[in-house]
Amino acid sequence: MRLVPLDGAFGVTVEDFDLSHVQDPQDLSPLIGAYFDHKLMVLPRQDLTMAQYEFFARQWGDLYIETYENLAMPEHPAIMEVGNVGGVLEQADYRNGAAFWHTDRAYAEDCNAATMLYCIHAPATGGETHFCDLVAAYEALDEDTRERIRDIQVRHRYGGGDREDWEYEVHPMVPGQEETLPIGRQPLVRRHDVTGKIGLYSVAGTWHEVEGHSFEEARALMRSLKLHAIQPQFRTTHRYTPGDLVLWDNTQTMHAAEPVGPAVDDSTKRLLRRIVVMGLPSILRERATS
Repeated sequence: MRLVPLDGAFGVTVEDFDLSHVQDPQDLSPLIGAYFDHKLMVLPRQDLTMAQYEFFARQWGDLYIETYENLAMPEHPAIMEVGNVGGVLEQADYRNGAAFWHTDRAYAEDCNAATMLYCIHAPATGGETHFCDLVAAYEALDEDTRERIRDIQVRHRYGGGDREDWEYEVHPMVPGQEETLPIGRQPLVRRHDVTGKIGLYSVAGTWHEVEGHSFEEARALMRSLKLHAIQPQFRTTHRYTPGDLVLWDNTQTMHAAEPVGPAVDDSTKRLLRRIVVMGLPSILRERATS
């Protein structure tokens, strides 16, 4: 295994690691430290069955079963397809339903969550994913701001928050979906459960209420932190190649998809298979109980 820094502010490519040969969870131990230290990992040139992909995902937490039944793979309900190929993905509001800055699972009680995307088709232009480092963004704030926001609690709901003019709305919800999704309460400044590092948490995409603030005060605060966090010095952009498996720590990052147009030929197809896992990697949980 060899780690190569990604072009951008953070993240690594993991070279010479074939996930199709992994049979024992302990085989993934070398990845655990890299995941938390670098926040974003790309494992290129993978050739996985969906069963192998799910086995890998289970080592990082409990599989989240998608509530988007119209986007989940029928035989693999934890795998959601994203992009512009097939069914509702051919509609603009679905193919660009992640083209805004957000953090997955911010509304969950336990916000520890990893997201992974396995690339099947990649367009020649567009469709990248942008990431920002919320630990580095926090560290770059002035001391007065860090002190002012230190103890603030934020309530999150799916699809919450404001959007910039250039951002899209989240995918339309299927009937009954909204009732199944909770409103979560998280600190605006969060200490990481594994590394102990302090960073901003989910300053865009899902915030619903900032405790102790009026709506207008909350909007101004969250937008200022969002625009701070997504500055170029905190960002990395990944352009996909088929076979890429991209994995990131949602408690230390935000992400946004670059909009993509309709698929009209092979050079414009975008299809990624997404799994979100909840909690901490199983290897860490096993160590904690041993």
